Amino acid sequence: MAEGEKESLWYRLWDHKSLKEKQRLRSLIPWLLYGIAVFYGIIYLSILNTVNRERTGTTVKTWFGGDRQEIINAREREEREIKESFKALRKRTSGGH
Repeated sequence: MAEGEKESLWYRLWDHKSLKEKQRLRSLIPWLLYGIAVFYGIIYLSILNTVNRERTGTTVKTWFGGDRQEIINAREREEREIKESFKALRKRTSGGH
């Protein structure tokens, strides 16, 4: 092996390792990817939960316009009920509303 190859970054990081060590490190890659995916999923779901906490559901909209009036009324009623239920959970303070 030439002297220039031994000083290369690839040699210092990977090529000088034994075959057994290379196999051990390669088997670690799927576990790292799995861990990253799980961590990302947990963060993503917690953000979705926070963003959609007060959303009462989605409805299918037609191509010719939005939702029918009774669907809009039902959604507004549900949103009011959810907000009212959260008011009961809040701590009352003196002098406030």
